[in-house]
Amino acid sequence: MAKILFITPRFLQNASGGAEKLASDYVDILSETHEVTVCTSAAKNYVTWKNEFNPGQIEENNYKIIRFPVERSRNINKMNSILDRCLKAGDSVSMKDQMSFLIEQGPFCPKLVEYVSKHQFEYDLIILVGYLYYPVVLSIPLLKVPFVIVPTFHDEPPFRLPIYRQTYLSHYIYSFNAPEELEVYESIHHQKVNRYFLIGTYVDDLNPKFETSNSDIVQSEKTFQLLTIGRIEPAKGYPTLFENFHQWKQSNHRSDVTLKCLGSVFSMDVSKEKEILFPGFVSEEEKVLEIQNSYLLLNPSAYESFSISIMESWLQEKPVLVNGMSSVMKGHCIRSQGGLYYSDSISFQRMLEYLLENKTIAERMGKNGRKYVLSNFSKDVIKTKLNQMVNTLLG
Repeated sequence: MAKILFITPRFLQNASGGAEKLASDYVDILSETHEVTVCTSAAKNYVTWKNEFNPGQIEENNYKIIRFPVERSRNINKMNSILDRCLKAGDSVSMKDQMSFLIEQGPFCPKLVEYVSKHQFEYDLIILVGYLYYPVVLSIPLLKVPFVIVPTFHDEPPFRLPIYRQTYLSHYIYSFNAPEELEVYESIHHQKVNRYFLIGTYVDDLNPKFETSNSDIVQSEKTFQLLTIGRIEPAKGYPTLFENFHQWKQSNHRSDVTLKCLGSVFSMDVSKEKEILFPGFVSEEEKVLEIQNSYLLLNPSAYESFSISIMESWLQEKPVLVNGMSSVMKGHCIRSQGGLYYSDSISFQRMLEYLLENKTIAERMGKNGRKYVLSNFSKDVIKTKLNQMVNTLLG
């Protein structure tokens, strides 16, 4: 039994998506056979990094969680202003400005970094999750014990700052969620990674289908419900999606297609049009029911390192239409033959029309997607890959 330390900006048990779900899944799996500790912040909300958990150590299930206080809440406007200044300076940007951005990006937990520096030799292996944030970036240069980085790299503006190029060196060991994530690293940093694993995370197969008496969400044969899942915010591409959808509706005058967006709204105004619905955050059971009673899933984000939502939809045999600017989601669609992708408003309209007008092909895509998820991202598959990685690194 090895001692494994996870370092992650926030740790939410039973998280529904993102790096938080990946970290939670990996901790659950590895704690079955290893002694696992999680170092993280006391924050729940990544927008403000407000301390909502009690700092200190607790034991949950088969592992320990050590939470450290966030010593400065995040000011999004200030952070974006610093980032703009850094990006405009290019490679001549000062380290002082980059550190100012990193501190403002947060979560600013210097005591977490101090703990890692002092106690790292108590662990056999360290796993760092997420590339963007202060605790991970500041911990990596201090590490002298074996470690692996699960970066969830995105082709996004901050990743082009020199501080990330200087932190994520090519001789480090990485675990990527998809081949396209590796390509993002190599294309932006102009260097090849020496050692890496391809793992990703798993998606629960929640069939057999849930029973429901809530008849008002049942998909009618005469209507088409399009669905999105996740945080509704500008960074996830929602303003462009709403614009594309409105343009499409105005050009074809179809009254049989609606768009429902599941999730909480952040930092943006939402449409008041009746064909776009915002039910807010829903339970896992309600989410699965909504997927089952929808025609297809849309994911408008250009920055994805995996995308739980398209996997969840494929498990319910629903096709997907995704933003082709996300090379990861585009790659999933190509490998699975489970969906289509778009690059602008015209291709969005044409791909959507094609899927709506070709129900048989859309159904076949949904079935292809389910096979893809079960073959590559079931819990058993991920558990095997993750344990193989750990055994190799502990060698």
